[in-house]
Amino acid sequence: MRSLYKILHTTCHTQWGGLEKRIFNESVWMEKKGHKIVIAAPKDSPLFLKAKKHGFNVYGIDFKTLSIIKDYKSLKKIFYNEKPDIINTHGNKDSKLALFAAKKARVPLRILFHHFNARIENSWLNRLIYKKMSNYILTNSDYTTDYFKGLFKFKDRKIFTVPIGISPPKNLLSKKEAKDILIKGLGLRSRARFMGIVGNFTEGLAIFNLIKAFKKIEPRSPDHHLIVAGTGGKKDVRSAKSLIQKLQLNDKIHFLKVKEDIWPLLRAFDCQITPVKKKKNLPIEEILQDILNAMYCFCPVVVSNSNEIEDIVKHGKTGRMFNLDDIDDLADNILQTLHHGSEIEKQIQNAHDLVEKNHTIDTSGNYILKLLRLFQIRADGPEWNNKWNRYD
Repeated sequence: MRSLYKILHTTCHTQWGGLEKRIFNESVWMEKKGHKIVIAAPKDSPLFLKAKKHGFNVYGIDFKTLSIIKDYKSLKKIFYNEKPDIINTHGNKDSKLALFAAKKARVPLRILFHHFNARIENSWLNRLIYKKMSNYILTNSDYTTDYFKGLFKFKDRKIFTVPIGISPPKNLLSKKEAKDILIKGLGLRSRARFMGIVGNFTEGLAIFNLIKAFKKIEPRSPDHHLIVAGTGGKKDVRSAKSLIQKLQLNDKIHFLKVKEDIWPLLRAFDCQITPVKKKKNLPIEEILQDILNAMYCFCPVVVSNSNEIEDIVKHGKTGRMFNLDDIDDLADNILQTLHHGSEIEKQIQNAHDLVEKNHTIDTSGNYILKLLRLFQIRADGPEWNNKWNRYD
């Protein structure tokens, strides 16, 4: 039974968010373990360029409506030439094309990774893709896994929750060093302290609720500043800054560009707030990664109550949760985090321990390898007609 695989990832997404970071980080980890990696993504997308620079074999596929036929033919050609053992699809458009092409090319293991919180219909096309074209369905939360089990009547051997694995640095700055750097960069007084929000506040985060809650907090924590480290559309940024000006918080709320090295910023925060929007196709992968990064940095987290997040944030144990529609509840939970030392210190340690135990890149990568080998054991049986070794 072979122990090293050639894994081909596909995605139609063109951002550099949690989904793309997960593909890249897990691919680098797999390569270090001896596996071969191939990536098919839109040409010149951040993932395509980073994968190419790293040295992975990459293919530029548009995954656009007008190029469906061309993309399907290209994918079949790639599969026949590369002869992957496994295909792992990560987006809606690429899954529909790549899984059909992979089945046609007789790729032994076809995996669909569902990264979003989207609720899909039990249509004939979705049944075909999720039940017939895919051997495995992977998700990033138990809530999503349970949803699909109910929708499609999946058995446990078909669908799995794969824990998100982060790749923290070997050494973290002390909290004082991190705060001093941020104070100097913003030109603030030495007594300044920070709380923050990290992520995409157009796609996933309700920044306006947080700004309103910060206005309520400010009189009781006058030294605290709110850092908005994320991305957003121009319209959302303008609206947010207009609200900040209206509430007279211009000198207390600061917008920063997200850097690749987010760790010093998280170390400077007294808490990270994640007000998750209630919407379809939420980029839950990126949101969960941002929360896990903060938890690893011993930064307490305050998050809105979301089913997908409850896998990692337990109210009063690994963080605090609030009702997104209740500004007073959000403000109260932030104040509880800032001013209840011993109780919060225990939550901080619990959260860090949870990440170290269940959410490192080693934990995630090893779990995926376990699933691949489990499938291979089944595939080597007579019911699979030994198709795993069709290229040998």
